[in-house]
Amino acid sequence: MDRRQFVKAAGTVLAATAAERAGLASAQGAVPGNAHSISIDTTKIAGPLPHYWEKAAGSDRTVVGLREQWRQDLIRVQKETGIQSVRCHGLFNDEMGIAQAGPGNFNFLYVDQIYDFMLDHGVRPFVELSFMPEAFATSANRIFAYKGNVSPPRNWQDWHDMVQAFTDHCVKRYGLPEVRGWKFEVWNEPNISFWAGTQQEYFELYHQSALAIKKIDAQLQVGGPSTAQLGWIPDLIQYCSQNGVPLDFVSTHVYANDPQKLIFGKENLYKLEDVIPRGVEQVKHQVQSSKMPNLPLWITEWSSQNPAFIADTIKNCVGLAEAMSYWTFSNVFEEGGVPGGIFNSTFGMLAQWGIARPSFHSFVFLHKLGNSLLSADAGPVLATRRADGSIAILLWNLIPADEGGVANGNPIGASAGAQRSAGAAKQFRLKLSGITSASKVSISQVNNEIGTAIPKWRAMGSPQYPSANQIADLRSAAELPSPEQRTLVTNHELSIELPPDGIALIEIARH
Repeated sequence: MDRRQFVKAAGTVLAATAAERAGLASAQGAVPGNAHSISIDTTKIAGPLPHYWEKAAGSDRTVVGLREQWRQDLIRVQKETGIQSVRCHGLFNDEMGIAQAGPGNFNFLYVDQIYDFMLDHGVRPFVELSFMPEAFATSANRIFAYKGNVSPPRNWQDWHDMVQAFTDHCVKRYGLPEVRGWKFEVWNEPNISFWAGTQQEYFELYHQSALAIKKIDAQLQVGGPSTAQLGWIPDLIQYCSQNGVPLDFVSTHVYANDPQKLIFGKENLYKLEDVIPRGVEQVKHQVQSSKMPNLPLWITEWSSQNPAFIADTIKNCVGLAEAMSYWTFSNVFEEGGVPGGIFNSTFGMLAQWGIARPSFHSFVFLHKLGNSLLSADAGPVLATRRADGSIAILLWNLIPADEGGVANGNPIGASAGAQRSAGAAKQFRLKLSGITSASKVSISQVNNEIGTAIPKWRAMGSPQYPSANQIADLRSAAELPSPEQRTLVTNHELSIELPPDGIALIEIARH
């Protein structure tokens, strides 16, 4: 199945439009050859840059939180990318044991071990309430290799009581102030194959879940519908509004290769690179025009393995979503069964054995950006000032899919390194005004050759099962080299070449 304006004036953040992309060359001030000029005023703050992409990241089903590799991946990703919470499927799968013994007989041993570890390492649970315990299920409808049951319950009260008991247990174990900071999301993608019931049955599931959670504390946060392809948002808001059902946030998912007709009502309305931001913008408008116009919007799944696509998507969704949860942080991921080798075509910022992927380094770069946007020309750039006065600039060379770009439509298409972009390298000239003296500059890059172990792996003969020594070499090869060091001279211009779909982080010391 498919897995699936910016700043116009100070303090005003709007989504970039498709028209801006169409006029990119002139906005950048193209110079002869394949070079582009971008002006940045380092003295002018254009608005805030909330790090909304750090609020959550996705994971395989909950039980993998008991595994050592998943735990080591979590520690590193939290430390270096700043993720604040983790969202997992399958909390109520029988392998977790919570309701394996049947209604009223609950066992929280495994969930305690997993949540304790997460919280001990600075990560909160983003609680996805799924799937159906077999003892509650009305059918044998199941999803994925781990066979999560997706049927409605035989008895709604059983589901209600389980959610209430689980919530009560979490509050008693971790304290009400802590759990009030969590999100409780009802189910996953009920509008496609993850739910064997009807939409009305999902609404009843949501209703029972919300009532159970609010019985423990009215300030606990519950939301949904956690749909695929940006579906059902107006429907759930209308249902909750008409029936007095609590709704604290709305959540949904979008991937660039989702069928555009289902999202926009028309095939091929947008280029693949624009599907996510335009889709999120559409849903934002649906919320704002509803009876609950101030509901926070959480995009709880999106993905790409293309560094430039990740950067471009983050920029073009600024101001549209409260959070965007990248799917997933770890390659400990078994929806399709046991992964088929060290470099497999599935999700994760980190590959098997914790080997870094370019997507991981992309989020490390994003984490290093400041919280204040600087005034800059439109184009593939995020220019920021940090709290200490230093400047951090993210720059990218996104090759559109129709020009030979990869991993834009298929979020896992470049995972195994089988594809490379066919586009051209670009020379960028940054014109930095407001810098009054010579400054030290550090430049780091991520692309098809830097920040990836794939070239090293190929040189080894692409072993499916590398030896321990080879794994150590691959881990090392995936790490970034020391940044290039330059001195910004009196004309305050920087030139840098980026290969296809490459990104660069430019850090300028406080002056």
